[in-house]
Amino acid sequence: MLLAAPVAEAGTPYPQKMKCAVGGQAFTHTATASYSTWGSRPDGKPYGSWIFPMPLPVCPGNGLVMYREFGQDETAGLAQIVGSAEYRALVKAGETPYFRAAWLEARLKPDSEDTPWILLQATWETDGDDLRQARYDAAFVAAADRLAARPDNLTWAALQGRAANAERQLGLYEAAARRLAGVDRAVFAPRADPAADEDAENRPGWAKFYADLAVVIARHDPAREPLDMIDEQTAAWKCKTMTDRGKAQPAGFCERPEIAELMKDLKD
Repeated sequence: MLLAAPVAEAGTPYPQKMKCAVGGQAFTHTATASYSTWGSRPDGKPYGSWIFPMPLPVCPGNGLVMYREFGQDETAGLAQIVGSAEYRALVKAGETPYFRAAWLEARLKPDSEDTPWILLQATWETDGDDLRQARYDAAFVAAADRLAARPDNLTWAALQGRAANAERQLGLYEAAARRLAGVDRAVFAPRADPAADEDAENRPGWAKFYADLAVVIARHDPAREPLDMIDEQTAAWKCKTMTDRGKAQPAGFCERPEIAELMKDLKD
């Protein structure tokens, strides 16, 4: 069977009417009604049929990022925050919507557990900009470190895994290895009553992520897309592309039987 290359076909865009939470300006945001995904990078960015991270609505006048609904108790303070010199400087500097959203969240809710996850998505917006990537990765790691440790919580362990990956991408291999080692792997073990465990399906996947990431860290690989940590079809397509362009390939990976078979079946 011939396999198509993992091409990002368009989703189902539609115009979404919006009203700015500060100032009330009306504008239209392009959203999508549906999309599909097929795996992800170690930093969590999905491969799929739409833009990732999902584009956020941004008020065209004041640059407010409408990343969530704001409560009535927040809107008064939000106007002052958006009008501040600090926020205006972020807009002028071209900081990405998710980076600005994380900045806003940290000021609206200083103890918010959402801030590092928003920053993680901000790192996805920096592809092709190495300096910004490094700065956003560092900001994400710092935000993850500000949260209190919750050793028994899978979400906290997942955040630590993403932070270790960011440190790897920054070339901080010893720090990344220490972070992984500092997470008790018992958090990935099946619970006595799987039916009562809402994370039961996710625990094995995160256990594998930790094991795979440890290998990539140990070989001091800073790649955004290490081939042995992405889905096999995408990896096979990348191997084929490297072969067609005469580029060097990771030793032994593209020759793996399962990858070589997929490469052979890919359409040109």
